[in-house]
Amino acid sequence: MDSANAASAASPTNKSSLASRVISALVLLPVIALLVWWSVWPVVVAVAAATAVGLLELYGAFAAGDYRPRTGLGICIGLALVAAVALQPFVPFDLLPPVLTGAILASLIAELLRPSHEGALASWALTLAGALYVGWLLSQFILLRQLTEPLLPAPLSPLGIEPGAAWVYLTLAITFLQDTTAYFVGRSLGRHKLAPALSPKKTWEGAAGGMVGAIAGSLAGTFLLGLPIGLGASVLLGIVGGVVGPLGDLAESMIKRQVGLKDAGNIIPGHGGVLDRADSLMFTGPALYYLIRFFTGA
Repeated sequence: MDSANAASAASPTNKSSLASRVISALVLLPVIALLVWWSVWPVVVAVAAATAVGLLELYGAFAAGDYRPRTGLGICIGLALVAAVALQPFVPFDLLPPVLTGAILASLIAELLRPSHEGALASWALTLAGALYVGWLLSQFILLRQLTEPLLPAPLSPLGIEPGAAWVYLTLAITFLQDTTAYFVGRSLGRHKLAPALSPKKTWEGAAGGMVGAIAGSLAGTFLLGLPIGLGASVLLGIVGGVVGPLGDLAESMIKRQVGLKDAGNIIPGHGGVLDRADSLMFTGPALYYLIRFFTGA
């Protein structure tokens, strides 16, 4: 999510880009909300699909930088991580250690089988790191959806929202409101660059606006969904989301800068690729999941 800040609102290009972002959001958000509400398995399917497409984009970016990751193997490792998380409740032993062990062994063996070992170290590291970056971080949304701590009576209780779905909605609200408020506050008031070497359009003013949006999203979500946490915990979730969300964005920007790309893909009009849309979520999902576990004792 590249929260543009400094561009002129009068520019036709910017107006077109903003319109594309809004239209994409209006189409995608109801679909995501329905999948999350339905059950954990549509979330598993969505995470698996996002992992596969995201890794295609990531390994394509690496290839653009003249690296040679093992795309097929990396996608298999990413999907194996997603499967390990999704199937864990049905298996009497921890699935993650054998999956990680197999991933390390398979990715090293694949390099041994190359006719030439030139560049093998970078290929192995990028294949494995890419699968962990996308597959493991996105799989945290499955863990969020699996949470079962009962909700409190709330305005949205009549919708029959399950606890896990409520926590996913909260994470999405924090992340998307942070990004949206950062975008508009930055466009209007942005003057001081936040990270010019990585994302020239980001400003400190936009980041401050994004923090306010993240906290507001957390407080509103907690109240509307009846989440079983106190006011202080809700504010802290917003603050953490307001910090790690932009860091996730900057992390992906760093990767793209290293290989000379502006966007990881173009599958989502106005947003770029799956990674461009999910970069912040890959940081907020894990960070908020473990904080939620701490606050609820789950």
